[in-house]
Amino acid sequence: MELKKKRLCAFALDFLVVTGVMYLLTVLFYPLALLLNLFSIYRYWLPLLGIITLLYFSYFEYHGGTVGKRMMGLAVISEEGELRWQQVVIRNLSRILWFPLILDVILGRLRNRLRILDAIAGTRVVSAAKNVDDDAEQDL
Repeated sequence: MELKKKRLCAFALDFLVVTGVMYLLTVLFYPLALLLNLFSIYRYWLPLLGIITLLYFSYFEYHGGTVGKRMMGLAVISEEGELRWQQVVIRNLSRILWFPLILDVILGRLRNRLRILDAIAGTRVVSAAKNVDDDAEQDL
């Protein structure tokens, strides 16, 4: 399977994981909101979604890959040596909400990359089975 298709499938799987976490939080907090009439807590759900998304992608990519990336045989690597936590946070900033991610992809295509924040962070996604130094399937 082509690298771009693998990345899209991995993102879809990761989207399901984050959605599942948000669903569980909603189910857990709903009885409390109902009992104490604290429905105002749900106005914080969108910022909470952004925080959980950023934490999920950053933490798991720093520690070997998200659920989707591992299932699709992908890994995030640094172009500068060892992957640093700052790099994974930078590359995942656009995942907080949909609009920044779309803009990230559009700007990335202008630089012949899939995402501009990968270029800024100095990272790229490669097939985990391949040698890290193999440049045949970069972000193109």
